Amino acid sequence: MSTLKPYEIIASQFGVSPESAKYFLGQVQKTFKKVKPPQALILECMAGQVYEILPKPYHVAKLMQESGLWVHPMNAEPRDPQEDEEEDLDFDELEFLDDEEDYE
Repeated sequence: MSTLKPYEIIASQFGVSPESAKYFLGQVQKTFKKVKPPQALILECMAGQVYEILPKPYHVAKLMQESGLWVHPMNAEPRDPQEDEEEDLDFDELEFLDDEEDYE
């Protein structure tokens, strides 16, 4: 009988692909500056929580540090790409030229 690997557990629990689960675990590990936590420890930390969807890797890493499970220095929290989205442009206000004749 073979035991499931950590990424297989994440994949089945959250309904994501094995590749996505591997990426998630790697991102949790990369949150820490030098010493990376073992994947089994990440699962142990997550086992005590109730998640409806796969949490952000930084959230899990912070939880590990705050609970004393892994007390190594962390990198800064990555910026949320959705916060960087620019407002929709109103093309009518930009006064674009309608055809090539206006370029001459």
